[in-house]
Amino acid sequence: MNIISSFFESFFNSFFLACSFLTVLPFPNAAWTDRNLRCFVPALPLVGLVLGAFWFAALLLLELRGVSLLLKGVLMTLCALALTGGIHMDGWMDTCDALFSRKDRATRLRILSDPHSGAFAVMGCSAVLLLQSALFAELLAPKPRPVLLAASVPFWSRLGLGLLLNNLPFAKEDGMARTLGGARNPRHTLILGLEGLIAAAVLLPFVPLVPLTALIASFLLLFVLWQRCCLTVFGGITGDLLGAFAMISETTMLLVLLAAR
Repeated sequence: MNIISSFFESFFNSFFLACSFLTVLPFPNAAWTDRNLRCFVPALPLVGLVLGAFWFAALLLLELRGVSLLLKGVLMTLCALALTGGIHMDGWMDTCDALFSRKDRATRLRILSDPHSGAFAVMGCSAVLLLQSALFAELLAPKPRPVLLAASVPFWSRLGLGLLLNNLPFAKEDGMARTLGGARNPRHTLILGLEGLIAAAVLLPFVPLVPLTALIASFLLLFVLWQRCCLTVFGGITGDLLGAFAMISETTMLLVLLAAR
């Protein structure tokens, strides 16, 4: 019994820590200790579940308001950005500067650590915000509206973050990825896989099969491609590359949902 209670205490502390770090939502504070980071990786999809609940509420609320689709799309994009405090967008912007610099690996890693934003960062940020605004506007157009599937996007995205963090080597000797993934464990990959299967099983009775299959397939394909990019271009994973995956995976899955609607 003590072992079980100790596990749940550690897991919930990891969950609270992950929510506090990756969102702006007011969760109980948890100390940054090795013990509390022990289950950080398998807790990531649950952070996506929390964000998805807010997405779902925001999408339903915007459906009820008599404003233009353009404004609905912009408001939903800003809501999604605000919920995370822009932490993933910051990683995406740094990654754009590094990825499109066409420099060697060492220089690209230095660019990731540079606090300044370059032209590629601005263009990357603008592209994602514009595209997401347009996608949300289209998804909120006349029925069928895949609201539940759209709200599941943060879950799949954070599931991918967990898989990347748990399985890829660290690109740098220090940094946020090494801190967050310091307690990673091969069993965490199995737990993440189980979380994905449970999510798919829960969604299946409520959503059409084709869009759900397309959503999961696009997530898996993007995960494989981004994993390969991280390994070949950067030599592993960093906190910025995790943030970049969150942004491009969410945008890609929204695009796939629109195409499969």
